[in-house]
Amino acid sequence: MISSATQGSAAFFYMVTFEIAPEDEKDFNDIYDTEHIPNILQVEGVLQVIRLRDAEPTPQGWLQYSALYLITQPDLPTTPQWKAKSDLGRWAPVIRPRVKSRRQRLGATVANMSRP
Repeated sequence: MISSATQGSAAFFYMVTFEIAPEDEKDFNDIYDTEHIPNILQVEGVLQVIRLRDAEPTPQGWLQYSALYLITQPDLPTTPQWKAKSDLGRWAPVIRPRVKSRRQRLGATVANMSRP
């Protein structure tokens, strides 16, 4: 099944990739899954969040995690509502200082396919 943005799926995606030290992995995952994602999902226009982990660490030994946010408007990650929810809890004070690098991508959703 293919659905387009006009049929109710997310018109845009926002992807953030983080590199973290192996010793920070437990806290990173706990805070991301129990605080950060639930907070971000409260922002109007965030439809879904999918988290990913690369199979291999970087040459420096860092672990790479990505979060794929399916959203309804391209400027959503820059809004005051997103920032306010992103700054809640332990994410900003505990995890942000431990992140080794952060890369962002933003674009249009071309197709959303799933098994019938």
